[in-house]
Amino acid sequence: MNRKTLIIGIIILIMLIAGLMIFNNSSNTKTTNTTFNGVKTNINEYSCMIPKEYQNGNVTNHPGYGLYGTDNDTLYITVYSNDNNGNAMYNGDWDYFAKGENNVDEGPKTENITYDGHKIVYVALHSNTRGDYRLAFFEVKGKRVMLEWRGNEINSNIANIINSFYALN
Repeated sequence: MNRKTLIIGIIILIMLIAGLMIFNNSSNTKTTNTTFNGVKTNINEYSCMIPKEYQNGNVTNHPGYGLYGTDNDTLYITVYSNDNNGNAMYNGDWDYFAKGENNVDEGPKTENITYDGHKIVYVALHSNTRGDYRLAFFEVKGKRVMLEWRGNEINSNIANIINSFYALN
């Protein structure tokens, strides 16, 4: 009986410790609002939400990728296809922006970051004609996405676009 009580006590203690660990981990996890701002937009069969500030653009489809671009050059979203054309276009964009090959802009400063639980490659560049601009390369369910915007940080509108890709696809 004493041994049985000891085993039951150990099991209860283990369950309490596991419960505390789960509670502690969940309280340290950043949660993102699942209500997104903007208009739902389809780019190369993937959906995202475009906030009001970036709704002055349109989607064009090309062999290997779809592109959303604003009329005032403040935002570009490229969703690459999983084919030879998409691979070639993605590799070219990666080399140009992330590696700086044949790019006259200052930078790039490239780093792997986790943003709201999503792994992205964040690239910082400066153009003498456009000013500071940033890029985020990430993958959502097998498709690669490149987001390019004018500015010097991931603001709430850019976070809205990134998180909406993960939530809607």
